[in-house]
Amino acid sequence: MEKAEKIMDREIAWRIFAHEFNRSNLHISEGDERAPNYIITPTGVKCNRLFIVGVVTEVENIGKDNNLWRARVADPTGVFTVYAGQYQPEAAIFLAELQVPAYVAIVGKARKYEPEDGSVYISVRPEEINTADEKQRDRWVLDTAERTLERIKFMEEAMNSGLSGNELREFLQKKGASPLLADGVVRALQHYKDLDKIRLELKNAVIHAVKTITTDSGVREQAVGKEQAAGTQATENPQDSSEEPLEQELKMEEIKEEKEEARSPQEPGITETEKTPEPKEAIAAIIDKLDTGKGISYSSVVETAMNAGINPESVETGIKELMDEGRCYEPKIGVLRKV
Repeated sequence: MEKAEKIMDREIAWRIFAHEFNRSNLHISEGDERAPNYIITPTGVKCNRLFIVGVVTEVENIGKDNNLWRARVADPTGVFTVYAGQYQPEAAIFLAELQVPAYVAIVGKARKYEPEDGSVYISVRPEEINTADEKQRDRWVLDTAERTLERIKFMEEAMNSGLSGNELREFLQKKGASPLLADGVVRALQHYKDLDKIRLELKNAVIHAVKTITTDSGVREQAVGKEQAAGTQATENPQDSSEEPLEQELKMEEIKEEKEEARSPQEPGITETEKTPEPKEAIAAIIDKLDTGKGISYSSVVETAMNAGINPESVETGIKELMDEGRCYEPKIGVLRKV
């Protein structure tokens, strides 16, 4: 009975994209020293634990006695920073022996470091880390996309309600939000500025993430939420809803793109397939062509891209975005490898 109560009391492991997690700078502690600490995200997640699946693109030993490892875990929206040391011995051994790049699934604690200059750095301390594969990563992206859009919807309803405090908490719970999420939304509204801008950027990041995996693997967004992976009983429970926000957002984006194309007449003599790809995708194609398995020098990628008409700033930005998305990585300084 006591064991069951401990399981019930275990904190939810939220599904959060790196884009949202890395923009979270509100930290609260409730109760005494042993009480859990929370990072409040812009969509109202009271995050003590989180569940992520992504590509490890870098592992580095930063401890004096080989007992502290730092890893970069990329999803299609950004990169999580993961630390494992003497208090996470199994995770530290796992990272020490891992062959990069590799898909991993992590359940871990959200941690905050705030130096004297007032900056806030957050990271993940793994409780459990295991190897994963592309299908599991794609499933996580789709599930996380739907959960994120559901939270954005609650945030928008809260902003339009004109309520605050306990009245807003009760309002959100009647709309279907859990008490934990309702409290987080209230706190996020009080703390974060420019929420309209933050929500728009996050929506674009979600749409980009879904488009990335549906293009690469053929996964369709209609499958979101239809099948739940086994072994996630401690993770966040989805809210029941008759609407499908992920599909709505994607349809809206497609309509927007169609309108923009209609307003921009096609240049004579240029077919759809002959249009120049965006710099990032052109750089990805260059890396894919030049890397035969051992990597390619950074300077060679830059030179080839510039010869193709891409300016240096766009080359640098494109490479950074590809690394953030886990599509390429830097095994050593000055060398790029495709994933």
